[in-house]
Amino acid sequence: MKILKRVLIVLGLLILASYAFICWSLSGRVLFPESSLEKTKSRIVQYWGTTYEASMATMPPAKDFAVKSNDGLNLSGKYFATSDSSTCVIIFAHGWGAMWADMLKYVTVFSECNCDYVMYDHRAHGNSDGIFATGGIKEADDLWKITDWILESKGINYSQVGWIGSSWGAATTIIAASDSKNVGFVIADSPFQNWNSAVFERAIRDYGNGIKMISPGVMKVVSIRAGVDLENSALNKASKIDEPILLIHSKGDKQTSSTQSVNVSKNLKPGISQFFHTEWGNDHVMDVINNTEEYRKYVNEFLKEKAPQFLKPIN
Repeated sequence: MKILKRVLIVLGLLILASYAFICWSLSGRVLFPESSLEKTKSRIVQYWGTTYEASMATMPPAKDFAVKSNDGLNLSGKYFATSDSSTCVIIFAHGWGAMWADMLKYVTVFSECNCDYVMYDHRAHGNSDGIFATGGIKEADDLWKITDWILESKGINYSQVGWIGSSWGAATTIIAASDSKNVGFVIADSPFQNWNSAVFERAIRDYGNGIKMISPGVMKVVSIRAGVDLENSALNKASKIDEPILLIHSKGDKQTSSTQSVNVSKNLKPGISQFFHTEWGNDHVMDVINNTEEYRKYVNEFLKEKAPQFLKPIN
């Protein structure tokens, strides 16, 4: 009996050690994004039907900038001044494994605005510092740091700054918007409701329901390594948002189910929020590429109703 007990203890310890090792290993796949300009250029050719060079040719000259995060990281970005008379700034927050240039596809949506454009690399992405991504949690603080830098350098107020986020960046804007400070508007394209859903919705499709068994352990390790509280999610923070917010999500999204935006939308205040659940058949964040005119129409109607200060005056 003593030998059997010892064997069972050893087996139990081996199982626990194996579980911990698997959770640690898989946490690295969650924490470490891979992004580069070359990968972005390839995506632009493959999915947008154009090139990075052609997209940049339509933009005003860019000025490089860097802003320090609360934990001392350099956040790198581009400032596009559209005119000397611009009265507002729109900040673009990209998705996981992407970088600032992935947000060029949204610029045409704001053709009726008189705003400068700011695009930047999230921590641990592109030219910004950092090792770990944090599911939009510390990225939300980074977004506020960049916003405050813009206010100081351009001499405008929060109501003259708008945010648009894509996927990971969309979740970031939602979390950031729950702050007591209010920007002029938020547009969140295809956000995830929380970091766990973002990771394991896709993992279940790839590896089956058995992956659910290790999801709590993996996300616990992720939260420890990244130093964040996973309760700080778009789903949990949505009810605290006071600025105008527009959610857009395709029912055809095969990567991040649009039910995640449905869940987030239920927690938004009805008087300030709109949710366009599109039925154009597009995959993840592809509405703006494949249905540009309809997308622009939705955005302009939202701005006209909720944030008219961003639109050019009608002569």
